[in-house]
Amino acid sequence: MTDDGRRNRRIVVGLKAAADIDRSVEAATTLAAAIQAEVVGLYVEEDALLSLAALPFVRVIGHRTGRPEQLTEATMAKAIARGAMTSRKVLSAHAEKASVNWSFTVEQGELASKMHGVLATGDFLVLSSDHRGFGTEDLLNELRSAPRRLHGVVLAVSGQAKRPTGPVIAIDDGDAAGRGTVSLASHIASVLGVPLCLFTVASSNSEADRIVARAKSLAKATQKIETHRLPIGASQMIASAIVKFQPSFVVADQEGEPFGDDAAARALLRTVGAPVLLLRSNGEEPPTPE
Repeated sequence: MTDDGRRNRRIVVGLKAAADIDRSVEAATTLAAAIQAEVVGLYVEEDALLSLAALPFVRVIGHRTGRPEQLTEATMAKAIARGAMTSRKVLSAHAEKASVNWSFTVEQGELASKMHGVLATGDFLVLSSDHRGFGTEDLLNELRSAPRRLHGVVLAVSGQAKRPTGPVIAIDDGDAAGRGTVSLASHIASVLGVPLCLFTVASSNSEADRIVARAKSLAKATQKIETHRLPIGASQMIASAIVKFQPSFVVADQEGEPFGDDAAARALLRTVGAPVLLLRSNGEEPPTPE
């Protein structure tokens, strides 16, 4: 809690063995630096892995021998412990670089249920997918099952060969949620030292102009905004435009375009290579720095 009784802002990121966690941890610490939040790392020793190791017929390829070896519960326990140590080091390094507070906890069980157990109203959750975007369907399912009480969910697709270094893109269709996307995108762009790009989803030039004027009032005073108008109901076009810009971060409304269209969302997540922050419409303004 803060001195005035408010709960600290938190970004919860789930960590597990044998996962490429660098992208998800980096996304978490970047967002934490933008909104002055704490990163909560939750490493889960998954029951399924321990149960797998107990089966007598399971074999693994030995790192040193290159030959099949029996997988034992003791071997799996050591591997999981090494994963926890590695995860803690990765989180510590990124948090130190971003100058944000962090904590690290080890639990045993199933990752999704353990994460849901620690989440509180107003938290942000970071979800990740491995294998160069081929796990995006599972990622979208996790997004749908995440508690509605969260401020937002960050989708971080790991395994992309190259980190994009383009602008931070905010998508605004002029509704109340758009205020949050622009404000957060502005602060993230400032942290990353990259330009801010605004995609206005509007039915007319006058509506687009209104959205741009509001965005300029929400962004940092010294920040220049590159703007692009896109039509309503063109989720595939919006997704393609995002990929073309090779953004370093994307901020959007979960219920808005293009993420309201599952096909467009899947295509985007497989190719964008950048973290995507989706804000929830939970009746509260997303947090920004004091």
